[in-house]
Order: sequence, then structure tokens, then C-alpha cells
Amino acid sequence: MQYIKYLFLLCSVNLLSQTLNVPARQAAAMNGAQFVTAITPLSFTGRENLIMQEILNGNVPNFYRTLAAVTSTAVIGGVTKSLTYYVIPDYLAIGTDTNYFLCPMSPIVATKIADSIGCTLPTRKMVNDIYAQAALKLTPLTIPASGTMTTVQAFAQHNGMVGSQRSGSLTAYPLGTLTGGDKKDIIISNQIYTTANRVIIYGWHTSIGNPIQPLTNVHADTYMDYSHGMRFVQNSVMYNGSPTTVKAILQSSSLNTLLSDEGVISIPEYPYGNPVTSLSVPKSFAVINKLNNTLEIKVKNDNNATHYKVYISTNGNTFGAPVTLAKAALILTGLTANQPYYVKIASYNSTYSVTSAVSELLAAVPSSVQDTMLFVNGFDRVVTGNTFDFVKQHSSSLFVGNHCFSSATNESVQDGLVSLANYKGVDWILGKESTVDETFNTSEQTLVSFYLKQGGNLLVSGSEIAWDLDHSGTTADKFFISNYLKVNYVSDAPNNQASAWYKSINEQAGSIFNLTDTVYFDNGTHGTYNVDYPDVISAANNGTLTMHYTSAVPNGSAVYFKGIFTGGIAEGKVVYLAFPFETVYDGTKRNGLMKDVWAFFFIPVTTNTTVVTSTTTATGITNTQNDNAICLLYPNPAKNILNITCNELIKEITLNSVNGSNSLHFAVNSNTEAMDVSALAAGIYFITVKTNTKIIIRKFVKESD
Repeated sequence: MQYIKYLFLLCSVNLLSQTLNVPARQAAAMNGAQFVTAITPLSFTGRENLIMQEILNGNVPNFYRTLAAVTSTAVIGGVTKSLTYYVIPDYLAIGTDTNYFLCPMSPIVATKIADSIGCTLPTRKMVNDIYAQAALKLTPLTIPASGTMTTVQAFAQHNGMVGSQRSGSLTAYPLGTLTGGDKKDIIISNQIYTTANRVIIYGWHTSIGNPIQPLTNVHADTYMDYSHGMRFVQNSVMYNGSPTTVKAILQSSSLNTLLSDEGVISIPEYPYGNPVTSLSVPKSFAVINKLNNTLEIKVKNDNNATHYKVYISTNGNTFGAPVTLAKAALILTGLTANQPYYVKIASYNSTYSVTSAVSELLAAVPSSVQDTMLFVNGFDRVVTGNTFDFVKQHSSSLFVGNHCFSSATNESVQDGLVSLANYKGVDWILGKESTVDETFNTSEQTLVSFYLKQGGNLLVSGSEIAWDLDHSGTTADKFFISNYLKVNYVSDAPNNQASAWYKSINEQAGSIFNLTDTVYFDNGTHGTYNVDYPDVISAANNGTLTMHYTSAVPNGSAVYFKGIFTGGIAEGKVVYLAFPFETVYDGTKRNGLMKDVWAFFFIPVTTNTTVVTSTTTATGITNTQNDNAICLLYPNPAKNILNITCNELIKEITLNSVNGSNSLHFAVNSNTEAMDVSALAAGIYFITVKTNTKIIIRKFVKESD
């Protein structure tokens, strides 16, 4: 089954790879006419910079994004061989489908753009094959030679001529049809290096297939006129079932004839781009639940990366071969719903076949149920025992309660890839993070304090947080920890003895943890790392001390708070552990801690709670008039969406199948909730709706599709 899943993903990747690897076009981006106006007064360098900026930002017409297949053949070893590659359907343009500008540019900027998006320029043989296989062959339109041929005015004039010509064939050949004849090509050739700083031009075929422009290198690489066009070719290809690149084929002594009529082209690009020799490890990324069978990977853009290699596991320990995804389409599909997946990624440049080291580990659950919890990994410090995968312990303890989650690195939260506001709870993992790498920097403090002021729920754990923020911090750091984490620093370790204290026990009264939640954390022999300096803390600003290291006070180890934070507008909650959650052993103890934190965050105290149940018959459900006045479920039975409306604020909804095989639980903070039940198996379920004063229990029937 696992093999089939990876095979499906690989097939999906192969299909996705036939899309131009640029971002989605922004609604406010310039159209073709506006772009012409913008570049008209610019210098050569200014114009080139703006061209590259617009294309890399995705300002290209939508019809360019689906690449066209072209097949080249050659006789190799007496046998006819073929290779299919993918090209943009027309010469590169900037703008919209209805207002675009076929944009001449130098081979300098064209090479830089191509390298950034995993493409290359064609050879003479490829230009011939592209024209021969073009469904639409336009008749070349010329402008009389003059000194204005190299001006933006001439570029725009020719663009208008071609646009009028192209509009006459839209019915028979809609935009996106492979088209030739409208421009000359800037090509890859050995002639690039016979004379320094040359541009190689070829093509502009007539209707009978003859090129107006024979191959030439007479012009300098800064020369361009109205007739020049850029046809980008996807560099990644498959040959005989194996992945390779156009550039590797051109460099091959045995295969070059598939794509070259000049023999081996040992340097298959213009010598102006900076070759990518190494890539940075992805640090700013997130793995987000999208739907029942889908996860999305969000990554901060790296111009040197064209793709990402994605490693997937269902246990966080065993990973198969990576799936390679274009960075514009980082979607994992075909996954099993309500199953945790563990993900790590590496940057990849397909042009130079360069791969980065692998990232830290994140995790998420593909589910139709909206996530309640976001894990944020902020433990970046390189210390003995940091395996950068402690999301495993946190997520497994949460998933024991059948709760869904996504996760993110702290860098991705800072960069705005993920919003804390989308989650009812956040678990911020800090391990032994300290003053070297910072526990909460200024940006993170702003985001976390805003989240809590809006009514968020935060679990934060780590052994050096108070040391960093309170003992060693700035005035702003001290304000943050005391007002939002509700903690003050007391000492660097219990009794100021390092590597001596590994036990945290409950206060006898007022604890949010069960009295059985006395926990031990790792001294380095229990699978994680040595918590040698667990901070001693005290409660600050109405926080409540809830655990301590020994029976003696003030060896505080955990604090909680429920209420309005400084400057806040809604009730929020925080739980602070001065020892790292992931180091607690065994797993049963960790699970108990997480269960208690969840209950504190999301399960309201039900003092004087009224329990209301619906009456049922053998064949269905009967809600009395009084029942419906309290809480209404409709439609019932339902196939896709079940609506729940109450006359009080709903705090929590739990759904359990009659046979106990399915269970869903999530927090709510409104009077209405629309539950997507389409993924549930048909059958009878119990739904428990909790408000501050009532528990409403109903039966619900999920109809088959």
C-alpha cells in the first residue's frame, strides 16, 4: 500500500512538472501596455532588472503556464531514439491573456530567469523541431530596418502587429496552442564561446519552414531588436524512464544528437548566470492540513531552488525515496485521511542538479476537520541530543485524543507563511533554546502577545526560556515573559545544581494537571537529551504556579494563566513548562500532560451543567421542541454538511460513532458550526455539544454518498 501511495505521488509530480514554475500572477500586476510604459524611460540595466522582477514574480499570461510537448528524434547506434521535452507555447510575454507584451531581452537576463525557474533556452535543432510541430504557424511580420529597431517603441509596435495577426486565429487556435513564426529565437550554441560576449540568433521560419535568420553571432550580448523572442524549455526531462535534463543531454557524447545539430555542447548556457553550487537548508516552512487527503507545504522562496525534495513518513522514523515537487506546486495528495504524516524537505535545483541538506521534521494530519492546534518548532540550537524532530513527541501525544494538527518552523511564523490566528491552540517547542539562538525574538514576541490578546491558547515548554528572557533579557524581553508568559526567573536550576533534578510534581491544590501527573524528564538516557539546567520559575502577574521540582518552594516548574492579557480584548490562556515537554517519559506521562493542557484550553468547567439529550426511535431521531430551542442539528440525516446552531456559545463538539471506531473532537467559539461530515463512514453517531452551562447529546445519522 505504501508503495502504491508513493507511486501515485510520483505520477502526480510528473504531471505537475509540465507547468511553468513561476508564482501565480498577482491581481495588481502590470498588464502588457502598462509594462511598456514602465520600461520606456529606463536604462538598459533598469529595463532588464524590471523584466526579471516581473517574470519571477509570476507576471506572465496564464496561457503560458501549461507547457507544450515537443518530440525530437535521432539515430543512435543504428536505432531511432526520441526524447520529449516541454516548452512554453509562444515566445515569452509579460502581462495578462488579453493584454500581454512579447518581450525582447538580452541572453544575460534570459539565462538568469531560466536558471531560477528550472528552464533553459533551445538549440537550433530544437527551434526547428518546435516550429515543425507548432499547430499554428504565423507568417513573419517585419519592420523596415532603421536605428529605431532596438527601441521599446519598436518592440511595442511589433507586439501590436503580432497581436492583431494572432487575434485572427483565436477561434481555431486558442491561446496556449503551440505557436511559431512570430519571432526569432535566442539559442544555445557552441558559437556562444567562439567570440566573447555574443548573442546567438536563429530562426523566424517562413510558412514553408525556412528560417529567415540563419545562425549568427555577429551581435554583442547587449543587442536586441523587435524581432527577438525567448522560448523557454523545461530543463527536466525523462529519457528511457530515468530523470535527466536537457543540459545533460547536450553534454552527453552519446545522446547529444537528440537535441543538437552541432555535436556536444559542453557549456549549454550563456556565461552570465551564477551557477548554483550549493543550496541552503530550508528553515522557513510549514506543513498544513488542507483537506481529507491533502497536505500543503509552504516554503519561503529561495531563488536558487527550482523544486523541493519531500520525504514522507507515517511514523517519523522510516522514510521512503523523496518526492520531487516544483516549488510552485508543493501539494501532497493521495494521502490517508486522519493519519499523521511526518515531513522533511530539501531544496533542489534541477538546472545544476544540486540538493541541499535535509530540513528539520514537521508533521500534519490531512483531515476535513479544521485544525485546532499548531505546533511551532523553535528549537534551533545545535546542542548534543537535538535531533530536530521533537514534533514527534508533541504530535503523538495530541493525536492520542484524535485531535488534528499542522506544524511550522518559528521562522515561517515570523515570515508570515503561517498565521497563529488560524489556530485555537499553539504549542511552541523550545527545548534547550537559549540566549545563543533566542527563545522568542522581538518579532515572535509581537506575534505571540497579539495572539494571546485576541484570546489564543499557548503551551510553551523549554528549559532556558526564563534564563534568556528574564535573567539575560532586555526590558522588552522581561515585559513579555512576565505579562504574556506569566513567569519570573528564579534560578538556573533547582538549588543551582546542574544535572541533579529530573522530577516535576504537582501542587497539592490549584493544579490544572491531575495529581497523577508527576513526571520525570530526561537525563540523557531516555531517548531525547539531558535537561541539565531546567529553569526554576515563579508565577507573575496573576499566573498560578502549578508544578515544582521538589516538595520545597520556590522550586517552581510550571505556571498557568486564564484571563485577559495586558492590552487584550478576549480571554486567553497560557501553560508554561520550564522543562521541555518532549523529554518527559514515558509516553503515557506525556500523553497525560497533553490531555490536561487540552482540557484546560478547550473543555469548560461544567459546574451546575444541565445535560440535555434528544429522544430517539428505532428508525431515527426525534428532537422535542424544547431540545430544538437549546440546540438544533440539521439536516439530520446528512451526507456532506451538518449544521449545529445553539442559543448559547458553543465551546466544544465531540463526535463518536456508535461502535467507537470513529471519534472527532475540536473546540468552537461561536453559536453556529458547519461540520464537513462527507468523509465519515455511513452510520449512526453521537454528537456531544458543550456550552458553558449545558451538555447537549444528540444522535446523528450519516447517509451514504
